Amino acid sequence: MQLKWRQVTLSRSFPLNLFSPLKMIVTFINIALFIGALFSTPAQSDHVPKQVHKEKVIWLVEDKLENKDLLAKTSADTSTASYIENLIIQQLTQYNIKIERVTASRMNRVLRTNENACVANRAETPKRRKYSLFSDPQSFYLTHKLYRFNQTSALPNQLFNAEGEIEDLASIFKLLPEKTLGLAQDVSFGVFLDQQIGKIKSENIYYRGGNKRVVALSSMLYKSRVDFVLALPVDITPNEMQKPLIEQYTIAGAPPYLIAHFNCSKSPLGQRVIDNINKILAKVYQTEDYYQAHKKWFSDKQLADLQIFLAKNFSEQRYINPTE
Repeated sequence: MQLKWRQVTLSRSFPLNLFSPLKMIVTFINIALFIGALFSTPAQSDHVPKQVHKEKVIWLVEDKLENKDLLAKTSADTSTASYIENLIIQQLTQYNIKIERVTASRMNRVLRTNENACVANRAETPKRRKYSLFSDPQSFYLTHKLYRFNQTSALPNQLFNAEGEIEDLASIFKLLPEKTLGLAQDVSFGVFLDQQIGKIKSENIYYRGGNKRVVALSSMLYKSRVDFVLALPVDITPNEMQKPLIEQYTIAGAPPYLIAHFNCSKSPLGQRVIDNINKILAKVYQTEDYYQAHKKWFSDKQLADLQIFLAKNFSEQRYINPTE
């Protein structure tokens, strides 16, 4: 009787036909909740857009007056180089470009020591090719000329060749040792002129740096603080009173044009950036703006001569195409 009473009591409190299914259901729910919690986070993350990582590129801009508000120069009526530089930067959207203003002397050091640096408007030289990469042409300029201002006597005839060109820069200062040549500091004038400058005694050269050096050199010439200035024609802009008093001379043997390029670190990233720049340039060459940007600084004859020069030296690519 006692055993039977216990069985009855147990059956009244927890009927055997209900206990097992209830326990199974509770256990199943707990397992389901655990599995759901375990996989809920990864499942949701599949629907969250992944943030694209952009490689950082340090874009070096020389800290000079001409580069002020570089990214605002969106018209071909501005500086040729600055306009094209801005155009390229705006299209390199696959990179995280950080503009850093530096001196001309620091540019070379940054390109040597960093794998992600680029700079625009650079002359290509063998020395620079050792540690950096160059793009296709960015823009073209009439090459550097030698300038004098408000002189009372002509230069000696023996300094000129039959075409009226200065035969050799260094010969000027051998013949006129008291004269001074004004030059922009820490820049290349191209391989040919760099070699000629290297033959001039240091006491005959005045180097001008700083963010207003181009304007400052012109001012020094007009004020007779230097006797000569070697500069790009695009950088010498005399006023109406100064124009009749300024003399311009071509250096014999100098290339007729200076070609500017984009220049990046010699690294896998630098090569990728250069490749991307070249693809953009290939399209830019065909635009009216690229033609007009150069037309502003060339006479019709000079532009025609430039196109002949480019056809002879770059026959596989027409860089400056006249508009229809």
